[in-house]
Amino acid sequence: MRAAADVLRRAALALALLMAPAAGAAEPLAELLQRIAPAPPPTGGVAVTGRIEAGPQGAELVVSLAPHGAAKLVADPGITVTPLPPVPGASAPGAPVELVDPSVDYLRAVPELRVPVRIARNAPVTARVDYAYCLVDSQCLFGEALLQVEPDAALCATDLAAC
Repeated sequence: MRAAADVLRRAALALALLMAPAAGAAEPLAELLQRIAPAPPPTGGVAVTGRIEAGPQGAELVVSLAPHGAAKLVADPGITVTPLPPVPGASAPGAPVELVDPSVDYLRAVPELRVPVRIARNAPVTARVDYAYCLVDSQCLFGEALLQVEPDAALCATDLAAC
């Protein structure tokens, strides 16, 4: 009985090996494996936060990008923060600020970008944050966040003209 089971197992294995080249011709091995036993996708992302602080030259939008999970921020093309006008057609409240480091692949620390801005009365500071991040070395994505930050009451208390 044991010999019969061995013969059946060997026959099944031989049949599988004979069928493998035919399956491989129609479907690459990586796709076949992905279909049979898919790997869990890597998880992660980037949290973009902002606040307004008083800087040496006036109000500054401070933007932080914190990767979580498997995500890593790409150093080049880096990060760009672009202040947007409070209303369509108005001028932007500041110039874009970039953080790019071509000497490394990924940013090691959580970056903070300080963007000088003009604060309009009763309007949040709005900025577009563009960045690149990777979940694994070969799976990189571009991210974009629209950030709206209300001026802090403490900042308004120190500079009433700004608020």
